[in-house]
Amino acid sequence: MGFRSIVVVFQLLVSVALAALNASAPAISIPSSQVWDGDDGQWSTFYLQVGTPAQTVRLLPGTSASAGTAIWVVIPVGCSQVNPTLQNCAGERGELFQSNLSSTWSTQGLVNNADGAIYSLNTVEEAGLGLSGNGSYGYDTVTLGIPGSDLPTLHDQLVVGIWTDDFFLGSLGLSPYSLNLSSLNGPQQSLMGSLVNQSLLPSNSWGYTAGAVYKDPPIFGSLTLGGYDTTRYNPNGLTVSFANDEFRDLLVSLKSITYDTIGSAPLLGEEINIAINSMVSEIWLPVDVCNAFQDAFNLTFNEQGQLYLISEQAHRALKAQNPKFTFTLGQAGGINNGSVDIVLPYAAFDLNLTAPIVGNDTRYFPIKRSDNATTYTLGRTFLQEAYVIADYDRKNFTVAQALFPPASISENIESIIAPDLQEPKKSSSGLSGGAIAGIVVGVVAGVAIIAVGLFFWWRRSRKARSAKQGNTVPQKAVEVDSDTTEVHELGGPRPPAPKAELGGQPVVPGRHEMEYQPKFHELDNPEIPAAELEGTTPVRDQK
Repeated sequence: MGFRSIVVVFQLLVSVALAALNASAPAISIPSSQVWDGDDGQWSTFYLQVGTPAQTVRLLPGTSASAGTAIWVVIPVGCSQVNPTLQNCAGERGELFQSNLSSTWSTQGLVNNADGAIYSLNTVEEAGLGLSGNGSYGYDTVTLGIPGSDLPTLHDQLVVGIWTDDFFLGSLGLSPYSLNLSSLNGPQQSLMGSLVNQSLLPSNSWGYTAGAVYKDPPIFGSLTLGGYDTTRYNPNGLTVSFANDEFRDLLVSLKSITYDTIGSAPLLGEEINIAINSMVSEIWLPVDVCNAFQDAFNLTFNEQGQLYLISEQAHRALKAQNPKFTFTLGQAGGINNGSVDIVLPYAAFDLNLTAPIVGNDTRYFPIKRSDNATTYTLGRTFLQEAYVIADYDRKNFTVAQALFPPASISENIESIIAPDLQEPKKSSSGLSGGAIAGIVVGVVAGVAIIAVGLFFWWRRSRKARSAKQGNTVPQKAVEVDSDTTEVHELGGPRPPAPKAELGGQPVVPGRHEMEYQPKFHELDNPEIPAAELEGTTPVRDQK
């Protein structure tokens, strides 16, 4: 057995062991912050710790295929310069991240600039809705949840400091795809990509519902990475394939919108394709559908803000009527593989605009006009009553009616195992995930010991062969192979090819490079005055 054969066998055994470790990793339930945040409604946020020492921020899950490739946190200029008069601005925006207070913040490889690397946000999908901005890019340590929650920590994770009000709260990106930056050769791993590649999740998947402040009592959102919570949805859902549009993969067919008033006409008369995107609050619909809502429920269209407002008189009438709106969904692309009804009560549309959008709290109806079929969107308003399970390894997702169990009902988390990993069978002894992981680590260590033994055996055998041959190989004579232009010593073995440098996290074959890889554009690097980045100077030197 040659040295290369030993290396190949060792790599294969390690790959199998790491795959088993991935399969044994359980899904992770991210607890809600128990806080309702937002300037265009009350939305359930989730905690993330960033930096060293850790700074805790509240973020909204981001399901966007493009914008969801990075963690977004609001930085001080989002208050000091963008909203200088907003009371309790830091608290209103989910708390601020100050990179100059973190010893692990770095812009190494991005730009040699103490203020950070400034790029446009990766809002490929959201830009069509008029939402964009710039961000200060860097790397730092991030930990899911709050201190003491015993959730994973990732080092040197891409973090983007934002300040634009287009995205009032930061985002916990759920896209597993990598992000390309124009100043770096290699793609930057997303949060999900890092968790999977480090064997901390069983698959590239998640389950999410936004929660509902209007329930009695209010029910916070639910977020599971690598699986889903069976207590939060009705299993009679619809599973559909990802769309061919790489930036709108969560695309469904919206077959109809109706409401339960006797004699009422459908609000949507013609089937449309529409994307689910939690980065957006409203539901973006064709103009004629918005007009149907306006006429049926006495809404007032505000031309300046392109918003539908509700007078107190109209609100009282709607509250008394209490219409229930049924959104019937199916597979996009004209494929008929069944449908599911997602029912939203009027309370799901009864939202308030607050500062900095308006000076005084204003009631509004969260639908938006869209005259472009590529921008029809179901935002967080819809996700209050819908539960989505996205499986990026199998390239499909499920949409189901959300459930709101009482606090006495414990969550029931189910893992989604990636298709290229064999789901571990439950043994009669009932081994825990930690025990399985320990066994796998032991197997890896055993493989390493065997590999080292094989290596010394191979080297001893090689020396024996050399001694038998009398070491007669001339030191200077060389042979040139004219076909391959390789140079090697006469009579001796060719030197092994140089090993490629490993740059990144442990690799699990078939997992780190997904078959479906959106080719995201390289982010522009706009000229932003350094003064706009107050509080973003890194503590440690740029390398």
